Amino acid sequence: MIAICEGILVSPGPEAVVMVGGLGLQVQVSALAAEALPPVGEQVRLWTHLAVREDGWSLYGFPDPAERDMFRLLISVSGIGPKVAMGMLSRAAAADIAAHLAAGDEKALAALPGIGKKSAARLVVELGSRVPAIAAGEGGHAPEAARGPLHEALEVLGAMGLPPAAAETALRRARDEDPALQDDLERWVKAALRHI
Repeated sequence: MIAICEGILVSPGPEAVVMVGGLGLQVQVSALAAEALPPVGEQVRLWTHLAVREDGWSLYGFPDPAERDMFRLLISVSGIGPKVAMGMLSRAAAADIAAHLAAGDEKALAALPGIGKKSAARLVVELGSRVPAIAAGEGGHAPEAARGPLHEALEVLGAMGLPPAAAETALRRARDEDPALQDDLERWVKAALRHI
């Protein structure tokens, strides 16, 4: 596994080329990361992820470990491949995506390239409870502002032993019937339990 790529930037852009020990490595970076690259001819360090597929190998580069961790988290979800994950990171910073996931903000996620309503819902269900550690670093907890009503309600139902997918479905059904429930955690959880 190639963990870090450090060398001279030979070519900028989303498909950057970094000269490392006489080898020119093509590293795909997000649009946001491409804007932050140093000028051509200067030293650059990128944390990397090597994706091996039948049709070839692709090296993805990130300006910091947090963005790489978010990329790896995103591609762990079925239907989210490296291209979609890089598209998301091209439009929003890793910390912003983490906040959207933790808050259960499907609308913000669905606005990102390659993500529709179903994909956004799947991301929240599968990653909502796993993302706080990335969002907050070593502390392991997202800031309270990033922990939205859906995330809190999912935590309560999870503590009761309900699988995340079932809890998510029940909460959404209850909220569809009465959108005001989202403002009252206790009432929302009780209403969701009636849908299980």
